[in-house]
Amino acid sequence: MPESEVIDLTGLSESESEEEEEEEHYDESGEQSSSDDDAEVPVDADSRLQLYEAIENLGEDRLKRVLIDLVSIPVVEERLTRQLLTLKRKMHDVVSRWETCGNCGEEFDMASRRESDEECELEVDESGFVDWDEDCHGPMDSSDNRRQYPENFKWTCCEQDGRAEGCVHGVHRQVLSKKRRL
Repeated sequence: MPESEVIDLTGLSESESEEEEEEEHYDESGEQSSSDDDAEVPVDADSRLQLYEAIENLGEDRLKRVLIDLVSIPVVEERLTRQLLTLKRKMHDVVSRWETCGNCGEEFDMASRRESDEECELEVDESGFVDWDEDCHGPMDSSDNRRQYPENFKWTCCEQDGRAEGCVHGVHRQVLSKKRRL
């Protein structure tokens, strides 16, 4: 039986067809899919720097999906549990470690206590007392001046002037989240 000759009718050279095979492909949802599943990025110092940059630029939703996917790896699950969960002090319920404070609006660690010296205090803003001479006019920080010139005082917690209420009133207080669970 004579050997058949294969004739290429595409008009593409071998290098052109290889480039075509390496083009990006997208699945039905519009996500980029890899045409070469065997290609692996080497894990080294350079790729680690690129990974940090990729994480910095990643959207919140995608980052959540990646973390949820990684929880299936036992060592990652253990590390994330230690970073993201804690036990409630009195009832020993497992709760989210990081919450938003209802008093100051800042993220805080449920595993640590807020010290009482973190109370919001009103302090003199000396730049507001132009040409004020304490020898002549008396002390800047007085109850009369706080009432008459509240704009010349600043809260230590939020840097707002004395016309606003101080935002920190004691210990951090968890705000109940209205977010849906995944």
